[in-house]
Amino acid sequence: MLWLCCLFGFQCTALASTSVPHHASKNTVVKPAKTAANFKRHKRLMREYQHWKGTRYRLGGNSHKAIDCSALTRRLYHDAFAVDLPRTTGGQLSRGKRAKQKTLHIGDLLFFKTGRAQKHVGIYIGENRFIHASRRKGVTISQLSNPYWTNHMIAARRVLTDTAVR
Repeated sequence: MLWLCCLFGFQCTALASTSVPHHASKNTVVKPAKTAANFKRHKRLMREYQHWKGTRYRLGGNSHKAIDCSALTRRLYHDAFAVDLPRTTGGQLSRGKRAKQKTLHIGDLLFFKTGRAQKHVGIYIGENRFIHASRRKGVTISQLSNPYWTNHMIAARRVLTDTAVR
C-alpha cells in the first residue's frame, strides 16, 4: 500500500512507521506519522494566521495595521500556545533549543540573515512552509525550499515542548 501511495505521489505519512523496515534500503525515506500534537499546533497556527494574513509589514509594527516579523511570531505564539516570546528577533534567537533543519517540527522558529546586520524570523508550519511577515507581501506563507530562504537560513529553534499543546 505504501509503495502505491509513493508511486502515485500521495501523502501516506499515517501509514508509514517511524522506523525503517529491515528490507528497506539505506536511502529509503520514511516520514514519521503525523502526531496529534503536530495536528493541533498546525490547526492553531493556521487559525491565527487567518487573522493576520495580508497584514502589511512595517519595521517596529505590532498591530493589524502593520507588523514586523518578530512581533508576528510573538503574537502568534502568545495567541496559539500561550507562550511569551521576546519582542526582538535577537531575543527570540536565544530561546528554546537548537533544531536541525532536516528534523523541523511544527512551531519551530526559523531564523534568516537578510542583511549585514538584519535578521528575520518565521514559524515552521510543516510541509516545508513557514509563516512570516514579508516586506513585500506582508504576512504570508513561504516555501522553505525557495533558494533565497535556503541560502539565508542561519538557525532553527525549538521553543515548544511536546507538552506545550494539549
